[in-house]
Amino acid sequence: MKTLRYFLKLQLALLLFSLGIQWGACQIYSPNEIRTIFKETSQVSSKDNGLLWGHSLEVPILLVDEKNKTIYANRNSSALNLTKENGFFKGLLPETISIKKGPVKIDKQNWALIPLPLPKNKIERQCIILHEAFHCLQPKLDLNPVPYKNQHMKEMEARVWLKLEWKALDLALNSAGKNRKQAITDAICFRKYRRAIFSNCKRCENRFEIHEGMAEYTANKICRHKESFKKYLHSKLECLWKSPSFVNCFAYYSGPVYAYLLDESGVNWRNHLSAKDDIASIVQSAYNITIPFDLFMEAEERSVLYSGAQILGEELDRKIEL
Repeated sequence: MKTLRYFLKLQLALLLFSLGIQWGACQIYSPNEIRTIFKETSQVSSKDNGLLWGHSLEVPILLVDEKNKTIYANRNSSALNLTKENGFFKGLLPETISIKKGPVKIDKQNWALIPLPLPKNKIERQCIILHEAFHCLQPKLDLNPVPYKNQHMKEMEARVWLKLEWKALDLALNSAGKNRKQAITDAICFRKYRRAIFSNCKRCENRFEIHEGMAEYTANKICRHKESFKKYLHSKLECLWKSPSFVNCFAYYSGPVYAYLLDESGVNWRNHLSAKDDIASIVQSAYNITIPFDLFMEAEERSVLYSGAQILGEELDRKIEL
């Protein structure tokens, strides 16, 4: 009898668990939660008020619940046939819309499409939303670069010199004065060394850093205070360090960290940035850095200070394992 009761309780628990999953799938967000997300986004965008780039980040936003074929928006659109709710608009997901995070053209206007669910942490979800909102603004800012490919970032040598660049940038973030300037110099030397090896790839690297790097910078610059932004960059580096591929991710650290250092320099750089720029070159100019005459010797000698041999060993082991 006890065995039967245990079996029935187990079956009931599994049934309730299953129903809970199904209910959760149908009710990812309550109307109040959707309203809160749009309200938070409006507040943080209004706080910036176009100061960072000269354009407001209050763009049309489309939150997509793919499981329930439901969309939520912060404004209406005749093309979407939305119903007005208390603080937002709601409708059915059109078959014509592809569920892919990023800008989507609706009624001749760029909308920031963001699939649900979003992180529970307020700052993290607002960073995601503002990242995509910035992508909608990039054409207006001449920061929408032509397509790029960075397949060379699969190569061992590219990974080694990228990691050295990152370590120097991390030191620069946590230094000041002459120490910061030297760390930035080291980072740029390591960068130039890598680009000398892969000479045909520098433009693609630049485009990726402008495209995704500036979106990542913008979101975190607006949503976080200075120290929180710096801690985020350090945690981002730790997250990316052991990534199996840097092809589609390196700009998410390189771009915002160079932008952070530019802000620290006090120069007016955002008004003059273009899709063709190398942001590291702008940093070099801002800090009045002169690259050593014998770049390659300098890079190799300075790499010792950043555990270059250890990094090379890690990457050799990785290459053998592949």
